[in-house]
Amino acid sequence: MLLALLLAAQAAVPGQATELRGLWVVRTGMVSPAAVDQVVDQAAAGGLNALFVQARGRGDAFYRSRLVPRSELLRNQPVEFDPLARLIERARARGVAVHAWVNVLLSAHFTSLPPESVVALHPDWLMLSRSGARTTPPSDPKGLLRRIRQSALADGDVEGYYLSPAAPGVAEYLESVVRELVREYPVDGLHLDFIRYPGPQYDYSSAALDEFEREQGGGDRLGLPAQRPEAWNDYRRERLTRLTSLLVRTARAERPQLAISAAVVPDRATAVSQKFQDWPGWLASGLLDAICPMAYTSDSRLFRQQVRDAQDQVRPGQAVWAGVGAYRLDVAGIVAKIREARAQGASGVVLFSHESLGLAQFRQLREEAFAGAAPLSVPAGASGR
Repeated sequence: MLLALLLAAQAAVPGQATELRGLWVVRTGMVSPAAVDQVVDQAAAGGLNALFVQARGRGDAFYRSRLVPRSELLRNQPVEFDPLARLIERARARGVAVHAWVNVLLSAHFTSLPPESVVALHPDWLMLSRSGARTTPPSDPKGLLRRIRQSALADGDVEGYYLSPAAPGVAEYLESVVRELVREYPVDGLHLDFIRYPGPQYDYSSAALDEFEREQGGGDRLGLPAQRPEAWNDYRRERLTRLTSLLVRTARAERPQLAISAAVVPDRATAVSQKFQDWPGWLASGLLDAICPMAYTSDSRLFRQQVRDAQDQVRPGQAVWAGVGAYRLDVAGIVAKIREARAQGASGVVLFSHESLGLAQFRQLREEAFAGAAPLSVPAGASGR
């Protein structure tokens, strides 16, 4: 099994091939056959053995889907071009594992909204901020979208439109997206990202407020969250955990050997109390095989602390793959973070992102951090469908 191979890195010494050496591949690496080939070849040249490929970026698909619209970034490509299929084939030939990276709740940019987007089709599925809930008539979809955009301008963490896990139909839709993806493509892992709230001022959507009011036995619908803040925070955490559990169960039912990971906010207190992403609880309940704390800081002390804290939360058989903010660092800085992650017991690293490195930098990484790397074995079960 791939997962067993990856987790064996917990006992590995630096330089052994069982260490996960990953790279997040964002949408720009999927827009053409040449882009796909380049990202795989450069990663292999760098001694990397796992690619986390953004299959669903902003509610769009970089794979063939009956449920998710093809990305607008592929509009100039022939319809037969399937970025994910091409990448898997090329990565297999190089002995590189492929994890399907899915942005779960973040589903569209503010700047463009194709008519077939899930956001355009279902504005009632969106999260609202508290200010948006106060000023937007629920029966006005265009006004709803406008208010969401306006309220987000003051919040740098809100990158677009987020689906609400409380809205009827959302969980079922996302479940069907995950099921189709892992059923149709022989990926080695499923990587969940943006499975968090944008911040504590979200989600004041009608669906969430109505459900919370029912759970609390009535009261002032909009005032209840402020009146019962602990219960309100618990409600949002539970809602997100319920969605995570559904997606994980679905993925494992389709492909039992799948390694399931999540990109998580590295500071536990912030993750749990501000983003309602209870990843320590997800680990404790066995939902995840691995976490990727997004420890993108350039501060070495803080990086060590975040990786060590994540490592303290995993149970036997689970892994920490430390997220390294390559976009903030030169190669020497990346190498230093890789060594620090190893020193804290991490089972591997994932670099963000492919856009931050060229062929010369990848080769330097191989020489200085990943010397002697060999490909990870690809399990027969992962390509069984």
